[in-house]
Amino acid sequence: MKTFLFTGLFFMMVAGCSSASDKDVKKSVVIDLEFTRIKTSSYNPFDVTVKIFKDDQQVTNVYPKVQVEKGKVSEITFDKEGNPCFTVYPVSSGIYPVIVEYSNVAVKREALVVTELSDDLGQPLLVPGLVNTDGYEDGITITPDGQYLFIQYGPLYFSGVFLHQDICAEDGWSLYDLVSCQSKPDSDWVFNTIGPYTAPERPGFPVGGIKDGRLTHLDIVLENVANRIALFPTVFYGFKRLEDGTFGDPFKLAFDDFKGANSPYGLSFMMKSDNEALFIVSWDNYFNHLGDDGFDVYYGNITMGEDSSLGKVIYEGEGFSSIDPVIRPVGFDSHIGVQGNSHLYYDNDKKIRSIWTDDERDTRDITVNVLIDADFPDGTWTHKNLPAKINTTASETQPFFTGKRLYLNREVSIVYHEFIGSSENDYTNNDSWRDEVVVVKAGETGIGEIFGAGEPTLCEYNGKKYLYFVYVQVRAEGEAIDRKDYDMGAAFVEIE
Repeated sequence: MKTFLFTGLFFMMVAGCSSASDKDVKKSVVIDLEFTRIKTSSYNPFDVTVKIFKDDQQVTNVYPKVQVEKGKVSEITFDKEGNPCFTVYPVSSGIYPVIVEYSNVAVKREALVVTELSDDLGQPLLVPGLVNTDGYEDGITITPDGQYLFIQYGPLYFSGVFLHQDICAEDGWSLYDLVSCQSKPDSDWVFNTIGPYTAPERPGFPVGGIKDGRLTHLDIVLENVANRIALFPTVFYGFKRLEDGTFGDPFKLAFDDFKGANSPYGLSFMMKSDNEALFIVSWDNYFNHLGDDGFDVYYGNITMGEDSSLGKVIYEGEGFSSIDPVIRPVGFDSHIGVQGNSHLYYDNDKKIRSIWTDDERDTRDITVNVLIDADFPDGTWTHKNLPAKINTTASETQPFFTGKRLYLNREVSIVYHEFIGSSENDYTNNDSWRDEVVVVKAGETGIGEIFGAGEPTLCEYNGKKYLYFVYVQVRAEGEAIDRKDYDMGAAFVEIE
C-alpha cells in the first residue's frame, strides 16, 4: 500500500478580537492528512493518518475530533510514532468528506470512491482549493510539472447542456423551443445558473448571457428548427499550486467574448520555462473552417498566472460580426473531420512528435497526426488511424499519450493501453498495443454515486507521478422520469 500525504496550513477558528499575537498563534498549528487505499475489493476502504504540528513540533498521542459524513469509521488508534489513525469503510461509490479538528484548527479533505481502481493507484481525492464548485468543471489539464491546473468552467447544470434538446423539445421545431420550454420539467437546468461567476473563485467570468442568475440564451429564430439558440458560456481557468498543496489564484485563458460563446476545449501544454508554456487547443473558428465545419487544432503561448486572450470577438446583434484569433492553426495536411480533445506529445528533448485527437461527434474514435519533417507547427504531418484494439465498437475519447501508455476515456471509465511498438509507424498495428487496463471504473447511477470518469491528464511533482481526471457524480433526480442531474468535478490520485 502506498500513502498519499497532503500537507496544509490552516488557521485557528478562534472567537473574539484579533491581535498581532493572535496571528502568530493562528499560524502555529498544522494538520497533515495521509490517505492510504486498502486494496481489498470494490469501494476500497482507506486509512487516514493524522500528523499534527504545533510551533513546528510534532504533537503525538492525542485524540483529534474526527467527522466522516458517509460510510463507517473505525475508532482512533495510534501508529508506532504516536500519530492518530482511523479507517473509513465506504458503502458505495461517491464522495467521502473527512474533517479532522484539533485545538480549534480543522482540515477537510474529500476522498473519491469508485467501483474499481487499477492496482498502481493510491487513494483518489478531490482537488482542494478553489477548483471544485457547484458549477461544472470539465476538460481538466495539469501542466507536466504539476504546478498549474486548468479546467473548462461554466456556472451551469451540466445536464442542461447535454439534455436541453430533450427538455425543450416542441412540435414544429426540429431542435427545440426555448420560449415554451420554461414551464417544462427540468427547465431550470437549461435556464438557471449554478456555481460562482465572480471573484474569488471565478474572476472575470463573461456575464453577457446571464441576467439575474438566469441564462438569457440568444434571441435568434431558425424557422422550424429552433426558437432561440441555446448558449451555455464557458471559459478556461488556470489555478496555481499553493504552498499548502491547494490550488488557487485563478486566472483566465479565454477569448475576449463578453458572452462566453466561443468554447474551445482540450488544452495540452509543453513548458518552456517555469511559467511560460506552449499550448494547443481544439477550436471551431466560425469564420474559417479550414475545409470543414468541425473543431481543429490551434496553438499559442501563455504566461502562467496571468490572464491571456485567445482573440477578440465582435458581436453584431446576437451573432458574431468578426473573430480575430491570437491562436493559429497547426499546419496539418488536412483539417477535415473533428479534431477534439487535442493532446501534445513531445520527447525528452522537447521536440514535438505528434498530436492526438478524438472525434466526439461521429466516429467516437481516436486518431494521431505524426510530425515527420521540419518543426512544429508546420512541417509534414502524417495522419494515422489507430487499430481496432484502440478504436473499439465502444466510444473512445480524450487521449493522453506518454510514449509508453495511451490513456483514454472508454464509455464512462478511464483505461490505458501499453504501447510496445518501436516507432510511430507502429501506431496503426494491433500487435503494438497491449490489451486495456481499467484505471478508474465508474458507471453507477444512484444518487450521490459516481457515474463517469474521464479527461485523464498526468504530471510529475516532487518525484511522484499523478493522474488528474474529471469525475461525474449523480447529484439529483430530475422531475421527468429517467432524467438525472449530473455534477462534474476534478480529482487526482498518485500513480505508484
